[in-house]
Amino acid sequence: MENFKETSKQIRQLSNRATLPILVYAVLYLGFTAFVPELITDALRSQGITLSDSADNLMRYFFIYLLIVPLCMLIYKLFSKNRNVTLKSGFKKPEKPLGWCIKWTVIAIGASTMLGAVPTLISSVLQMVFGTSVSPLDSLFSTQSLSVIDVPKTLGAAIPTLILAPIFEELLFRGLIFKNNKPLGEFFAIIVSGLFFGLWHQNLPQVFTTAFMGMFFCFIYLRTKSIFPAIIAHFCNNLVVVIRDLIASGLDLGNIKLKPIETLLDNWVLLIVFFLYAMALSGLIITGLVLFIVELVKRKEFKFEKSALEISGKRKVFTFFTAPVTLVVTVYLITISVLNTIFGYFWFLK
Repeated sequence: MENFKETSKQIRQLSNRATLPILVYAVLYLGFTAFVPELITDALRSQGITLSDSADNLMRYFFIYLLIVPLCMLIYKLFSKNRNVTLKSGFKKPEKPLGWCIKWTVIAIGASTMLGAVPTLISSVLQMVFGTSVSPLDSLFSTQSLSVIDVPKTLGAAIPTLILAPIFEELLFRGLIFKNNKPLGEFFAIIVSGLFFGLWHQNLPQVFTTAFMGMFFCFIYLRTKSIFPAIIAHFCNNLVVVIRDLIASGLDLGNIKLKPIETLLDNWVLLIVFFLYAMALSGLIITGLVLFIVELVKRKEFKFEKSALEISGKRKVFTFFTAPVTLVVTVYLITISVLNTIFGYFWFLK
């Protein structure tokens, strides 16, 4: 009995340390969203400078990745007693060849996109039931316009998505949170870390796809023992989204119902480009899913170290998710994800 209590205590400690930075992020992000943008825009407006919505979003991203996320990682290190969980241990040459990394990057993008499609359809039905105009594509990184203020428009707005997000999210979720959970078993750590990575995005359709994506990134990090392949895989995934948005932002289909022929002729070049992009993406998704199925059949890569703690799987899950900090974070993220999906981002400020 005493051994069971000690094991449960260890699990709760690991759980709380894993989700503490996410809780800190949620609090800081809400506070920032509610107060800081208005203060900055008012100060700029007093100087005769007006920020566009795109510039405002860009400001949010830089604030998140250059201040809030690093602060979350610092807080984790301050409260962590596990000296084996260090960021620098992941900065080394990958233990897998380039071909392996490319294959699993394709699998990560293709398989996770396909696996996340069903919940997205369910979310679309929910949105129609509630009569909302929010699209399943509405997320922090997929529907914001890529135009900023002046040229070069797209490059400046793409920096957070293509550079900051892959680096800082991989350092936080794979470099710290995943490694923190590894003592509970590698497979368990992959599932839990991926789940919280999905919930981190706080939008129901995006939650499922990014959760699967996070699991694949954990797997890549686990097998390569390096953070670099996970960062590059994350970059490639975001690049796919950015290319789609760049194409879509140039399309002007506002008069498609009134003047269908003229509208199509005016946009024929971008429509062809978008069609080619859709075909290439479909091929990537199918290839990734097929490769994943092949790997599942072979089962060569899916041998994971089990937890050293003597406790049943169900009890481990229950203990992990009922740890105080984790319970608060889980309930909060699920609630916010549902509300964001139904009413749109920043519903609490409307």
